[in-house]
Amino acid sequence: MTIETEQKRNKPFTLKILLEEQLDFKGDIAAFLFDSAGNLLEMSKVKEGKVSFSHSEQEVVRNRLFIAPVANQSDENTEKPSIKMMERLSAYEPVLNHRGRLIDTIRVPSSIIDLWPICFCWVRGHVIKDDSVLPVCGAKVHICEVDRFWRWILKLPDLEVFRFRDDLIKIFDDPMLRRPPRPEPPDPSPFSAIKGGLIHLNYLNPQPEPHFPINTLNTLSIRRGGEVTLNPQPLPPKETVLALPIEVRSALSSASALAVRETLVANVRLIAPYLCLLWPWWKYRCDEITVVETDALGRFQTTVFYSCKGDKPDLYFWVEYELGGVLETVYHPSLACHTYWNYACGTDVIIRIKDDRVPACNNGPDLPGCVVQILAIGREVSMLEVQGNGAALAVEGLTTSNQPFGGKLEPRIWLSRTTLRDVKHIKYYRWSYQRLTQGDGTLLATPQPWIQLTRTVVRHYALPVPSGVAHVPLTLGPQLVGSETNLFEIRPAAVPAGGIEWSVVDEREDLASAHFETDKLGIGENVCQKAFDSAGKYEIKLELFKNTGALIDWTAEGIDLQITDVPAPFGINTVTAATASDYYRIKNDVGHTVAFKMVLRIDNNCCQAEINPVGGIGLVNTPCGFIEYATGASTMLSFKAYHPNSFADFDFSVVRGVSNPVSEASAAGRVGSSASVTTNNPAPPLRAYALTLPGSYRESFGVGELLGSCTRAAFSEALHVWTRATDGYGRLWYLDAFSHDGFALTPSP
Repeated sequence: MTIETEQKRNKPFTLKILLEEQLDFKGDIAAFLFDSAGNLLEMSKVKEGKVSFSHSEQEVVRNRLFIAPVANQSDENTEKPSIKMMERLSAYEPVLNHRGRLIDTIRVPSSIIDLWPICFCWVRGHVIKDDSVLPVCGAKVHICEVDRFWRWILKLPDLEVFRFRDDLIKIFDDPMLRRPPRPEPPDPSPFSAIKGGLIHLNYLNPQPEPHFPINTLNTLSIRRGGEVTLNPQPLPPKETVLALPIEVRSALSSASALAVRETLVANVRLIAPYLCLLWPWWKYRCDEITVVETDALGRFQTTVFYSCKGDKPDLYFWVEYELGGVLETVYHPSLACHTYWNYACGTDVIIRIKDDRVPACNNGPDLPGCVVQILAIGREVSMLEVQGNGAALAVEGLTTSNQPFGGKLEPRIWLSRTTLRDVKHIKYYRWSYQRLTQGDGTLLATPQPWIQLTRTVVRHYALPVPSGVAHVPLTLGPQLVGSETNLFEIRPAAVPAGGIEWSVVDEREDLASAHFETDKLGIGENVCQKAFDSAGKYEIKLELFKNTGALIDWTAEGIDLQITDVPAPFGINTVTAATASDYYRIKNDVGHTVAFKMVLRIDNNCCQAEINPVGGIGLVNTPCGFIEYATGASTMLSFKAYHPNSFADFDFSVVRGVSNPVSEASAAGRVGSSASVTTNNPAPPLRAYALTLPGSYRESFGVGELLGSCTRAAFSEALHVWTRATDGYGRLWYLDAFSHDGFALTPSP
């Protein structure tokens, strides 16, 4: 190699850049040089029609060069240049070597420049722990762009295009499949911009749930036929089922692969929700744009770029978290079902982590001023949803859905920690309770004493250990301080020495200010006896204490007592609170607040369900189990659906044969209620099951009403009784009851 060749090889290289005259584009442009692996080697702005490279001529020629507009963003989270970005921005990739001759002047066509105005897309979201809706801090969120539908559909061989078409038509022809599938959808749905209903698989309790929402049960009427009258709220609209338009079906029936491709691309918004049911999902390519880390609130954000005249990016998210010093994938759903097609820039993407190994972070709010906020009972019942101030005595202490409380109750509170602990030296609190009424709401003859809660309260914090990170519990109480027993420490803002941050490894431990174990109240040989003996209204109070154990006068200390005024669960929404009225305050002789109080209706009573043998007139029981009926015979169906204080709902169903519901003999409603209801048409009114003894229901039916078009048939009867009681996390399904029975009718010989 000559000295001249060596000097030329190492000499910086300059190219001329000529733009065909365009009035619309006035921005800066640059040259981006990538190697064969897609790594950015150099970016150089075009100045006065020229661009200079620090790389030599040979290095520029043998790699990939793109001319594209410059995105002037300095944020460290902004998308970094990549070949995928060049494609999205419609960058111009020139050929520099033509027949062995170097082309040193690049002319960018006007058709390319027309696409160059750049738009910024703000991508943001939250990573939360699914069971607690608390943020996950320090998670690595990978943001990828997915190949657009039209790009990969154009690459499919003709035979696969027809196969894709045939599978798609099968889905639209099947009424069970043509609802867009969405198992475990992220929030908001990636398909939120596409018309049509979406199926969401709800969490199923270990026991069957009522066929109607708990919060509507107070408006139910018992009615034969298994129907429920919702008054005054209307029933929700039926889920939309998409159909394949006739013109689209006709175009897809073409024998031309080209025509089928064009039809598929033209109807991408109709097809996108079904891609996760179709076989080509594996043909997607997902190119990583950037990786961002969630902050102390579980938030992440970045900015990506796209051509203003093109579609918005199609984005997919997956998450890693450091476990034991190693990054592990903790969220990586199916790509086809979880891609945000044509992502709406600025939309908050909610990623729910279900991996039990990943802790939520909880630095806890340090409220400004001097405030004590009473938030909720558990996750699902805020103070707004506990009927108190102004409520009738019959519903006082119930939720706004008329549910009593039971199980282990965990009040959640927020505090001005720094002001209380460090400035005013108010370091402790204590919860106590006293019973006010019997289970039916009758006032107790003698006042009951206050009883202090003593169940241990802890907070976990992350602590580095040789194997990674351990989550260590810090016990807050109960403690003896001065002469006061069972005090609990207000959690400090700072973690103990050596700790990293406060963490939530168990929502029911790390967010509870106390544990009121109502299921342990009462006297009896079993759970049901204890529950009956202890049911009723209870007053709960919260007191504050100095670091010496001295009881605090809230008014004198300038403490603002607040209760939440928004419903739970709070999720990622803003949680607001208002100053509590006198109803929630215990005051001393001079009118100063010395404690917070609230009333809760406690009821852990077990439900009862029992189906009685069929009776009636003109019936004869045979040794083989059949019931013979004579002409004009009638049957009497009866069952017991019982709860001592009527805090339950029931569903009684009768089925003929294997799967033929006898709606005329089925019923549903609230335990302890009986009413005659009429239909909304001129037909005779349906007879209601009569309530005789407590919880006992009965109704007679002509044999023909049960048999329908049959002369003989076997029947099954099923009775579910569901408690309304909640612990603030869900209904106490273990208090439910179920019964099942059957009978068979046949004509007399």
